[in-house]
Amino acid sequence: MTGGAVTASLLALGTSDAQAQAFVPAAGEGSVSVSYQVVSTSGQLGVSGELVFPELPLDETQTHALIWHVEYGLSDRIAVHASLPNMTVRYKQGAFPHAIGIDGQPSDIDDGTYHGAAQDFYFGTRFKLLQSPRFALTPFVEVIVPSHHYESLGQAVVGRDLRALVFGAAVGGFADDLLPGLYFQTRLSHALVQKAVDIRPNRTGIDSAVGYFVTPRLAFQFVQTFQFTHDGIDFVPAPEVFARHDGGEFTLDHFLNHDRLVRSNILNFGAGVTFALIDNVGVFATTTAMAWGQNLQRPRSLTVGATWGFQTGRAARTSPSLSHP
Repeated sequence: MTGGAVTASLLALGTSDAQAQAFVPAAGEGSVSVSYQVVSTSGQLGVSGELVFPELPLDETQTHALIWHVEYGLSDRIAVHASLPNMTVRYKQGAFPHAIGIDGQPSDIDDGTYHGAAQDFYFGTRFKLLQSPRFALTPFVEVIVPSHHYESLGQAVVGRDLRALVFGAAVGGFADDLLPGLYFQTRLSHALVQKAVDIRPNRTGIDSAVGYFVTPRLAFQFVQTFQFTHDGIDFVPAPEVFARHDGGEFTLDHFLNHDRLVRSNILNFGAGVTFALIDNVGVFATTTAMAWGQNLQRPRSLTVGATWGFQTGRAARTSPSLSHP
């Protein structure tokens, strides 16, 4: 059963201002964000969305993540970014601690103590296809590369140790004609994921936010995230417990990789707040909970952080950060 690995799906939540993914910074301008996230999980859900083995003690994990994110405008149309989460995960309790690792070796990762490591590098670029002061359409591409070969089988693992190519587009803007201070953002993404054994667990995501600026510096927002994995391993009723989604043969190699290949599908809802302390420094907080899910432990998360906007000598103008224009 997988615990800490699902946290990778939640890291995008709350790490930046709602419209930042759609609006590209001007040439010479950039931002640095640092966020702290706590994700707690409880109870393993199967392919039907119901608890697996509900009569047994529920599996519980807790993850603490420190995430940095840097973005910089190379030109008025192209920005680049990089990020790296550092994860610390503990398997608190439950009926299914893992006693072996990804290579079949003895493992103590689910011994009830915290285990930490850097997770995956995220490198990407965004392109301003359309942008005005009120609306933006921004295609993007991102590469995910594990920072090192870490353990990926266990309740307390820090991730799935898989490379991926992510592409998509974000659209966002301000709807002042409906309500002054109202803004929106939607990000559609698709990830081509490294094959493990003979399965490629590609996934599609839809992340959205609708918010309102109470003042030019203070905004509240409603957030939604959705992930659908197209192929992988399902948790099914006993006695099988695991099964391939495509109906193929389930082997020992699939078992050793089931946390990497789990076909996790999830819909989260949450709320957040951002506040600009000064024009180029802001703080934010977001909390989310699962509304629906398959093949994962039920998560809830809290993220807090800060963003600092900066300019280099190439910057031609000053633009506000985390505030309504």
